[in-house]
Amino acid sequence: METYITKLKHILPTFFIIAISTIVGLLLFRWLFVIQFDIIDLKEEVWCLWLPMGLPWIPLLIWLRPRFRILTFKKDNDNGRFFFQFLSAGTIIACLLVSQNYLTTATGRLQKLSTIRDIEKVEKSRYYELTNFSVANYYGGTYTDFRQSGKYNQYLNFDIFFVTPILKDTSERIDNIPKYWYGVNFKEQISNKISNEEKEKKYQAFYDECIEKMNKYEFHSLDHFERKPTSDDRQNYLKAIEARTKQTANDGFIVLEPIKEKYEDRNGNKFAWIFGSFGIGLAVLLFALIWPGFSETEKKRFLTGKKPKQDDLVDMLNYLVPKFDHFATSIILDLNLLVFLFMVFSGIHIISPNGMELLQWGANRRFETTGGEWWRLLTSMFLHGGIMHLFLNISGLVIAAIFVEPLLGRKNYFILYILSGLCGSLASIWWYPNTISVGASGAIFGLYGAILGLLLTNAFPEGGKKGILMMIGIYVGINLLWGLTGGIDNAAHIGGLLSGALIGIILYKLDGGQKNGI
Repeated sequence: METYITKLKHILPTFFIIAISTIVGLLLFRWLFVIQFDIIDLKEEVWCLWLPMGLPWIPLLIWLRPRFRILTFKKDNDNGRFFFQFLSAGTIIACLLVSQNYLTTATGRLQKLSTIRDIEKVEKSRYYELTNFSVANYYGGTYTDFRQSGKYNQYLNFDIFFVTPILKDTSERIDNIPKYWYGVNFKEQISNKISNEEKEKKYQAFYDECIEKMNKYEFHSLDHFERKPTSDDRQNYLKAIEARTKQTANDGFIVLEPIKEKYEDRNGNKFAWIFGSFGIGLAVLLFALIWPGFSETEKKRFLTGKKPKQDDLVDMLNYLVPKFDHFATSIILDLNLLVFLFMVFSGIHIISPNGMELLQWGANRRFETTGGEWWRLLTSMFLHGGIMHLFLNISGLVIAAIFVEPLLGRKNYFILYILSGLCGSLASIWWYPNTISVGASGAIFGLYGAILGLLLTNAFPEGGKKGILMMIGIYVGINLLWGLTGGIDNAAHIGGLLSGALIGIILYKLDGGQKNGI
């Protein structure tokens, strides 16, 4: 019992400080700078999903993670400690998700309007009650958002957004581009592994079904309207308006979405669940702390400020600093991470950006690239279709770089990476007529191709070639086979692999072919 209390005293105070400061701090910051004074205009998904999921990890990894070193486990590894880090983060994340959603609905006041034009006369709000209105359903527009989802992009999602102007009454006629729009959204998910012809058929069937629903839609069957804030949904509604009006939609357009549940029920049990989610997570954490052992030595080392000899997190962060045998790799990693962060904070979906978003950032597709925008062959190498895509490519890059950069040197390594990536991009637009391609995988497969090619030379010790061939061969084979299931640009993989093998051998021979550092 004494040992258990010691563990609690060492861990819980820091956990409480991090949890309270993170939850309260984010709530106050958003309320002050977004809701109260409207200074910061980020997508609502950032506040209600991405910041709650990512922000807690920073203080937890810096201040709480070192305290978990006092815990000991039967198997001497970091998996047990990571479980407690994950449990702590999960508790704070759950509380943040609920609290941010509660803040969204609780601060949204209901404004009552006599006509739709009164929306300009009252204070801007999130919710509006409007009973006297008409819709010009003959003037409607539509836009479909296509996104892949799932661990391996095994799903394809259709989000169809319909808009139609809101008028004061049936006597009003549309002379100019309407400013107020009624928005309705329908969703459908299908397998991403089926053929393109089957996808087209399923989409057309779903679209026809939605058209039928809109023809019978009861526009006055609602309790109140919700004004769409800056969000992915609002952007898609604006694209539907653009499709109808042939004019660029801007922030001056107001999109109202019907809400059928009563305004008084908008918060549900969210407030209670702020404390409930935290309480459940805390209870699980307290219970779990019973099982691991306790290291007095680690506690004394922590209190004296001595750092452990090996720290995986510090080693990982150090790998991002260009130096030693990973100089070029670190620069490439940093570029990929920075581009992805810029994309996310510009509003690109962090998990599954759609094709049009990626094209705007420089993705590779035959029509645009062969139409004069050849720079897409290069820019597409530093773009990624979501955080999972980025993570997988970073993992593959680091594994390959351990072999290649020390062997070729940083200059030749850069040349190999860029040239094989360009060859992968060329292979993609040669093989696929209308596929949008992004990612560093062509260049990364070029590194693996170089490893396989250099096995034919004296670059690697004879005794280690078999092991390298098995490890790299299995990795490449699995990825190529997985690419055959669909949703993956296998042409870029093969193009990068073959060109990388050839370029790697040429660079090695030009450099003298004398290195044997592995």
